[in-house]
Amino acid sequence: MKVLLIQPSRYLANGKLEKKKRRWLLGMTVPYVASLTPPDVQVEIRDDLIEEVTTRERCDLVGFSIMTPHSSRAFELAAGFRRRGIPVAMGGFHVSLAPDECQEHADALVLGEAEESWPRLIRDFQAGRLKQRYQAQQLSDLKNLPVPRYDLLDLKKYRMLNIPSQTTRGCPYACGFCEITQVYGGKYRHRPVEEVVQEIQAIHRQTRSKFIYFVDDNFAANRTHTKELLERLIPLKLIYGCVATVNIADDPELLKLMARSGCMHVNVGMESINWESLEGVNKRQNLVEDYERQFKALRDHGIGFSANVVFGLDGDQPDIFTRTVEFLIRVKAPLSFMFVLAPRPGTPVREQLLKEGRIFDHDWTRYCGFNVVHHPKHMTAQELEDQYWRANRRFYSLPSILKRLTAKAYSFQMLPVNLCFAWYVRRRTHPLEYF
Repeated sequence: MKVLLIQPSRYLANGKLEKKKRRWLLGMTVPYVASLTPPDVQVEIRDDLIEEVTTRERCDLVGFSIMTPHSSRAFELAAGFRRRGIPVAMGGFHVSLAPDECQEHADALVLGEAEESWPRLIRDFQAGRLKQRYQAQQLSDLKNLPVPRYDLLDLKKYRMLNIPSQTTRGCPYACGFCEITQVYGGKYRHRPVEEVVQEIQAIHRQTRSKFIYFVDDNFAANRTHTKELLERLIPLKLIYGCVATVNIADDPELLKLMARSGCMHVNVGMESINWESLEGVNKRQNLVEDYERQFKALRDHGIGFSANVVFGLDGDQPDIFTRTVEFLIRVKAPLSFMFVLAPRPGTPVREQLLKEGRIFDHDWTRYCGFNVVHHPKHMTAQELEDQYWRANRRFYSLPSILKRLTAKAYSFQMLPVNLCFAWYVRRRTHPLEYF
């Protein structure tokens, strides 16, 4: 039996399918699903962004991992396989949060986490009793997880070998624009430290890469667990990045351990400098008055950072764009990933906006955080779009880049990245479209 796992691409605003020769970063989900597949089943992976994927592939079962902006392409490919009589299974965040829509395009769905559901789906398929939906009775305890099958990928097609790994799942904060709590639950779960270390060593044997990207939604969720892990990472001499809440900067011991263990970059969810905007999406853990001190603490420990920003929240007034860029320049943010609010399925903010009749665009391909799909509260949709791109251009302008340079080595390492991003945003192209 052969299973084909596909990571779908997406359609761009001009209607063309997004295709590239190489991808900047590789994802973890599809290689991880491959590792969950029973060993007697042959598995192949196709990355639709960088490979030619057709519905003529020879296989017995096709599996898709779907995020919302990629759903249209996934549905298109699925239809082609099903016309040939090849069953299609779908999983991923979009499937878990919009199952009724996805059921129309698939023979089976995996809802939520796949550790128990995916192997059961495979065995049911082999026995000729495939069901429409599979969902585990409880969340995974994250013990004895397999190592993702990065050996099934052509790693030469990825520009940056930051190999993904995961140490925790779940989040108690329940921010209004985020799907994490709905899929992974409202409590932090963490993997045994020894198993994480063993996985990283196995990844190194697979890929020969010492660059790791921890894909946890909050790498420092459980400080005791994180500090124990960091102590174990020090001898491995890694270089790694992670995602964390900005309040990690309030823990000097944690920052020292992160620096000693090889943390080069941390992506923090700043989201907004306006408390009313944060309050409106239940982001109460962020304290605007602490941002400047917290970013300085990261810089002082030699840890580079990028600040995520979301525009179009209900507390945003027309001056939010200028004030945000001025703040990011003042705190010398090495990078900032700016987004427009994307009210994706399953999120409280989408339910609110639908109830108020403020969503005017239901094309999932535009729900990538780069497009305006709703009517903001204190400006027009066109003003939001224009000012969003103006903020990107100003942040990545040459004067801004020079002002944000510091004496830290990481700051100079980010100079080429800033110049590259400046080229993108001048063309109204979000830098993450190339990742």
